[in-house]
Amino acid sequence: MKIAYFSPLNPIKSGVSDYSEDLLEYLSGYGPIDLIVDGYRPSASWLHDCFKIEDYRTFVRNNGTNDYDINIYHMGNNEKHSYIYSTLLQYPGLVVLHEPMLHHFVFSQTVGNNDVKGYLRELDYCYKTERSRIVKTTLEDRDENSWYDYPMVDRLVDSSLGIIVHSEFARRKVLEVNNRAKVRVVPHPYAPPSQDRMRSPELVREILGFSADDFIVGCHGYMTASKRIDVLLKALASLNGRGRLVKLLLVGKMLPGCNALHLIEDLGLDENVLVTGFVDTRTFREYLNVPDAFVALRHPSAGETSGSVIMMMGAGSPIIVSDHYAFSEMPDECCLKITTGDEEEDELAGTLQRLMKDPAERKSLGETARKYVLANHDIQNTARQYIEFAAEVLNGNGM
Repeated sequence: MKIAYFSPLNPIKSGVSDYSEDLLEYLSGYGPIDLIVDGYRPSASWLHDCFKIEDYRTFVRNNGTNDYDINIYHMGNNEKHSYIYSTLLQYPGLVVLHEPMLHHFVFSQTVGNNDVKGYLRELDYCYKTERSRIVKTTLEDRDENSWYDYPMVDRLVDSSLGIIVHSEFARRKVLEVNNRAKVRVVPHPYAPPSQDRMRSPELVREILGFSADDFIVGCHGYMTASKRIDVLLKALASLNGRGRLVKLLLVGKMLPGCNALHLIEDLGLDENVLVTGFVDTRTFREYLNVPDAFVALRHPSAGETSGSVIMMMGAGSPIIVSDHYAFSEMPDECCLKITTGDEEEDELAGTLQRLMKDPAERKSLGETARKYVLANHDIQNTARQYIEFAAEVLNGNGM
């Protein structure tokens, strides 16, 4: 099977870039793959050694003579996937829908480019009878939280030969759009990092300025407003105010809308919080071995299965997540879940205090989480399921 593979790749800073570079190593064993990019040179040298890399404009020009068996498109909810979206609509293939939500993407591609008519056309396609009400909230009131109520994935679903998602929640969302869609839940891949090429957790703690007896909470990944960093910081301030000294490690780029830096100062947490900003993949993985516990909240959520959460669970420390959407599908024995609402901050503070007091529970939860990820998110299994589903789609099956 020859594959045209459309995805962001590093140096494009995206979780999907890292996802694809991990997965491609295992997919490559099933047949030739060409990487289709948008006018840049991927930074990983091994990709140039193992794959043909082609600009998507060449793919479009040569479509009549391309000899690919199938195109695989990785689609996320941001502008880094613009060329992927336009190409998949023109040349249908197998779409990996990383989150069952594209409203932010569609808005940026239309209204963000002064194409209000284009946005209205998309609303008509997806929600014709509700258009006037949606326009009121999204265009007139500019209520971005309302975007989560209108995923706008209809055109993508209708244009795809098959769709891969990573949760039952996402599968249901796709079928709500088109109950005849060929959609398959495939586990989000996890590749355990090679520990022999990493610095020890003790050394990394020391380098970061933490002491051996500090209780450290980690939050890893791109920092957005929806990741509830404000709630985490307020819970931290509450615990520290009661003499429960907690340190926080925030690893990842701060994106617009996340006011963490101002809040850290306002809450007097400068000595308790370390913000690293964006770090390379190896450093990110080393920093996963530092925390005693992780916090990974989401609200509002696009329903994505978080690669950073899978990596945190694989690190073997307990994790606290929001109890909704794809996160609710995670087994209770390998994570702690809290509700989103008025009690969220107090519930988070109480859960962190519980973990501080009980090292045995921390160890048990962390080990269970790691075993779960290793058993259910094995990257070799994910690659195999990709190819099996692609073959079924090509043979007219795949339901």
